[in-house]
Amino acid sequence: MPIACVNHVSEHPSIISPVCTPWERGDPARGNFARSEKMQKQGLILFAAATLALVVLAVVAIATGDRSVSRAAPGEPALPALATKLGDVAVVEMKHDALSLTFVRDGDNWLVAEKGNYPAAAGKVRQIVLSMADLTLVEPKTQKADLYPRLDVEDPGSGKSTLIALKDKSGTPLAEMIIGKRRYDRLGAGNDGVYVRKPGDTQAWLARGSLEFSDQLSSWLDRRIFDIPEKRIAKVTLTQPDGTKLVITRSKPEDKFTVEDAPADAKFKSETTTSEPAMALETLDLDDVKPAAEMPVPDKDVVTGSFTTFDGLTVDVRLLDRDDMHWIAVSAAGTGATEAEAKEIAGKVSRWTYAIPSYKATQLKMKLSDLLEPAKGS
Repeated sequence: MPIACVNHVSEHPSIISPVCTPWERGDPARGNFARSEKMQKQGLILFAAATLALVVLAVVAIATGDRSVSRAAPGEPALPALATKLGDVAVVEMKHDALSLTFVRDGDNWLVAEKGNYPAAAGKVRQIVLSMADLTLVEPKTQKADLYPRLDVEDPGSGKSTLIALKDKSGTPLAEMIIGKRRYDRLGAGNDGVYVRKPGDTQAWLARGSLEFSDQLSSWLDRRIFDIPEKRIAKVTLTQPDGTKLVITRSKPEDKFTVEDAPADAKFKSETTTSEPAMALETLDLDDVKPAAEMPVPDKDVVTGSFTTFDGLTVDVRLLDRDDMHWIAVSAAGTGATEAEAKEIAGKVSRWTYAIPSYKATQLKMKLSDLLEPAKGS
């Protein structure tokens, strides 16, 4: 192999001599370096091509609206367009396990469509909407569907996740999100988090915010039927389906209740037990509700209760047991100062039949024997 040489300039300008470097003498290192440089160039070309391909895929995804590609980033609102549309939210749909509810806005109130437009727990529904708008992305989590159940962000109906969809009055979707497990702030700084995922998006996120859902239907309803404290009650008459009656009465609020037509030798358990029927309308809450046309309570062959207050309000209740639940129909009348109160009660309850807690049904069903001490030897 011919040797290529270069002229070497020595310390003496007048002397120029040909000198050959090792690379120029055919040293193997020169070939290795050349091959390494060539491989590096090939690697750079491949890397550039791969990067270009990813950019192209991202552009295509954005252009085609591919929802499986998450384009969000930490620190961003989870639903950035919602904040400016809060006033347009007219429908809130919730799907959680077997519970599916639709809340419809009615001015400042919310109604439950599945319950004949019975009033919802309006504060809870409003809180859902505001909390959805406040969600802020913190950290991306899994994109693997088989790991979604760990965060409770699987598709609704197949686990513990909750799907919330917000719509305007025309039914146009405004926002939707799958809400998963809560992550509490252990440091007490108020930075509670929740795992979320947009339907159709593979990326699950930890978001800053707080959203909590109950699978109890009653918790989403306006539960309070009315509240007539025991201290207002002057007389209670409870009538069983067979016609037997229990009547308790008193002349003044500070008096003890007495039982009408009680045997002279009757021994009552306690003053509290005797007055218990008068507590049936106190903080009376529902467990469920149906339109009266769907669940009518007959006038006969049912337990009835009539409650009269010192100031002239009369509330009548009919109780029907069906399917292990206790359903009541209510009416009200009043005179003088209580006339307006009676109209308000009647306007609220006339369209509905309410399921009430068992302990309230027990108070309505009380008989004389329930107030007496058991006979000796029994």
